[in-house]
Amino acid sequence: MALEIREKLLSERNYYLEKYPKTNIFLHHTAGAHHPVYTILGWEGDARGRVATAFVVGNKSSDGLDLRYDGKIYRCFDETRWAYHLGIPDSGGRLDKTSIGIEICSFGYLRKAGNKYYTYVNTEFTDKSAITHLDKPFRAYDYYHSYSDAQLESVRLLVIDLGRRFNIDLKKGLQEWIKKESLKLPTGLNTTLKKQLWLREKGFVGLDGRLIAADGVMGVNTQYALDSVGKSAFEFNSACFNGAAGLWTHTNVRTDKFDCFPQAGLKQVILSL
Repeated sequence: MALEIREKLLSERNYYLEKYPKTNIFLHHTAGAHHPVYTILGWEGDARGRVATAFVVGNKSSDGLDLRYDGKIYRCFDETRWAYHLGIPDSGGRLDKTSIGIEICSFGYLRKAGNKYYTYVNTEFTDKSAITHLDKPFRAYDYYHSYSDAQLESVRLLVIDLGRRFNIDLKKGLQEWIKKESLKLPTGLNTTLKKQLWLREKGFVGLDGRLIAADGVMGVNTQYALDSVGKSAFEFNSACFNGAAGLWTHTNVRTDKFDCFPQAGLKQVILSL
């Protein structure tokens, strides 16, 4: 499969023309239906202002019958420009300006009631082959609308292309933290200093987003790093929030978001980069 990008361009009032160096790629999902153009048209009249991502990747319909947009990539503005897509309060768009956003069409979390599944807008989701049941709940939900195989392959090709063109190291960010998920604090680390040295060696960071100091003091940064051991790579990440380069998701900078969720296929794509 070769990378193919279609265009459905937003009017210039929906994004900013200023150019900034790009150091990050952020993955999102739309919390909506399968059709990427519908997402873009929604941004065209968005009362919130200049809110959009540069790319949207289509999915299958929630009944599994409409496959026309599955994996189709649409570009809606020049990715050297920018728009708000992270919604970090009082940030002035500091990460929005230096990142490229990609939306994956998906309703996100689903609620199960009996043998039926419902989206967050209470519509029934009938294609049970497109439902992911997580082994461990992510942000309190077990069931999610799956990112399709075609979407995941399109995302893989797209981020590889963007990483190459903007010199973004795709092994930084999520890939690093996915590899940390299985780590456990060894027994026998009976002093704060020993714990700090292990945390530093494994690349865990403090609340300030930096490697913690090996000073033997159990401060907020050391405690944050300890609390990070064993957590999903898709949880809030202080390094990401403080501007660490690489490939990330919206959930890495917002604790109230669900995009993207840790679907096994998405994690495999990220690890393959």
